[in-house]
Amino acid sequence: MRLIAVSALTLLLAACTSQAAPMPTPSPDPAETTTAPPTPPVQDPFDVDANDKRVREWKNSPDEMGFVYRVQPMDFTLKPRNTGSTPQSDARLRFVVEDMDGEGDLTVGGDGWTCEGDRDIACTTTGVTEPGGTWAPLTLTMRHTKGGQTRVVVHWGDVTPSVIFRYDTST
Repeated sequence: MRLIAVSALTLLLAACTSQAAPMPTPSPDPAETTTAPPTPPVQDPFDVDANDKRVREWKNSPDEMGFVYRVQPMDFTLKPRNTGSTPQSDARLRFVVEDMDGEGDLTVGGDGWTCEGDRDIACTTTGVTEPGGTWAPLTLTMRHTKGGQTRVVVHWGDVTPSVIFRYDTST
């Protein structure tokens, strides 16, 4: 009888402890908590604008955009952006021109920029740009010797999106 009473008491105690209220979680000490800096919003690495109503713009993805136009030469403004979380000093962009079915010639320049090259154009500038800020704009001038498309791969930091320039000669 004693063995049964001890076993019953053990089961009763085990059941009571499993039903007990959980221990409260201690609150963090405000002096020990750290706050991470806010994450900046996702931004495109650069903006390209035609500023001309005769140009139609399209964008398939963050990696490919383009412009269609029927007049030439056509000027575009490219504004590179600091998408990082710290100030960025100096900037370097590359523009690699690839003819598709068109024959396009690209010239690039802008105040404060030094650009060199023909089909592989390197542009550099100096100075510091804050996170989210833009560098001085570059002017891209596209001239086609015949109708068609020319792709320009823009190398800016760790991104290499393509911009397609299409000179439409159809009526």
